[in-house]
Amino acid sequence: MKLAIPIINEKVSEHFGKSEYFMIYEINENNEVVNSKKLENVPCGDGSHSGHGSTVQSLMVENPDAILFINMGQRSLTALDGKTSLYRANDLDVENSLKEFLNGNLQKIQ
Repeated sequence: MKLAIPIINEKVSEHFGKSEYFMIYEINENNEVVNSKKLENVPCGDGSHSGHGSTVQSLMVENPDAILFINMGQRSLTALDGKTSLYRANDLDVENSLKEFLNGNLQKIQ
């Protein structure tokens, strides 16, 4: 499974479209992270942090099975509908949010 988390200033981004990059985690059948990589959010690469709709296109190149986020605009929610599972994070700390996901403590919203 691949999990994507939008990141800004080394924390879970409070708005999906304004993330600087995504951490992509590969998770095995034992719910262990076996690999991770950083994927730049191309629309935000100029430092403006105003990705809007193309953030979804940038991320879907990786074909994530799930996205863990705090807030996401309706256009992005609509664009991702049926393409991946969405989970809302409760914490800005990336490691804490990842642990919550791996432990099954986050509710799937879509």
